[in-house]
Amino acid sequence: MNIFASNFLILLAAVAIAGCGKRAPEPAPAEPAALVTVQPASTRDLRKTLSAYGTTEFNAANAATVAVQVESQVAELLVASGVEVKQGQALMRLLPSPATQLEFEKARRDAVLAASERERMQRLRADGLATESDLLTAVNAANAAVALRESLAARVGREGLKTLRAPRDGVVDTLTVQPGDVLAPGVVALRIAAPDALQVRLGVEPEDARLVAVGQAVQLSALDPGATSVMATIANIDRRVDPLTRLISALVPLPPHSALLPGAALRAEIILATHQKAVAVPRAALLYSREKAYLFLARDGKAQRREVTVGVLEGDAVEISSGLKPGEAVIIAGNSALEDGMAIRTEPEPDAAGARP
Repeated sequence: MNIFASNFLILLAAVAIAGCGKRAPEPAPAEPAALVTVQPASTRDLRKTLSAYGTTEFNAANAATVAVQVESQVAELLVASGVEVKQGQALMRLLPSPATQLEFEKARRDAVLAASERERMQRLRADGLATESDLLTAVNAANAAVALRESLAARVGREGLKTLRAPRDGVVDTLTVQPGDVLAPGVVALRIAAPDALQVRLGVEPEDARLVAVGQAVQLSALDPGATSVMATIANIDRRVDPLTRLISALVPLPPHSALLPGAALRAEIILATHQKAVAVPRAALLYSREKAYLFLARDGKAQRREVTVGVLEGDAVEISSGLKPGEAVIIAGNSALEDGMAIRTEPEPDAAGARP
């Protein structure tokens, strides 16, 4: 082997040794991708509502009152508040007060004297000693005295004991007297309410009074878990501020057979307006920065930040009044740590049962 061939072999060996010591280039690290859940923006009708609380009560407009006709003393109560009564059922018994007894005794004496005067004038007229006008005056006075006596007897009670009876079927709503109380003429002793004539008295903050109007629909539900909802309509608004609650009142008659009981506490959603075919997303999709709302869209494996304008809220749904179109893929979970342009990988949205495909 000549010197040239020997040098060539040595060069080849050196190149081979150098090649074995050189490492292959490592691949570039993969860009981290955030796991997110995506849901397309939908369109639906959303309601602008005002929350309020209230209590069911009997509607006074449908109630019958039982009043005292002459000054009397309560001798006996035969019913209690909240009990059902039938028409004609005895409710309480009254004794005439001392003043009423004196008035009744005077009316009886006046009736006897007027009758005697009528008989005397009849004799005088027969003898020609009285005119027809004198006789007519005596007859009218006697009739008036008897009518007054009979009226007082009916109001006091023939035997001095008056029984007040129910004027209708219903429920004793208000009972304001106790045995021994002396009641003035015209005092309402109790009120009989119609069982199905219920209304809800809702308390509304005075600053929200301008938003509430007669005719607005209201969704009512008891505070008990799982209670059914009832739809009704505002019939009247009492704009006086209650001195105890510092609220105004919206009165909502309940439909018959609503299954709500008198005195029950209720939550109400007063429907102020309905936005039809609004673009809606779940509340979880919204984020805020310096009081400005934004969300992230899923675009070609990247998170795209989008500022939006928020409209009405109903339950978990939020109206996006500008900045979003129906069908755009909105990130609803895993969005809190995202940045604009960050790589993402999507996770299917769970179904109604919470399972993922």
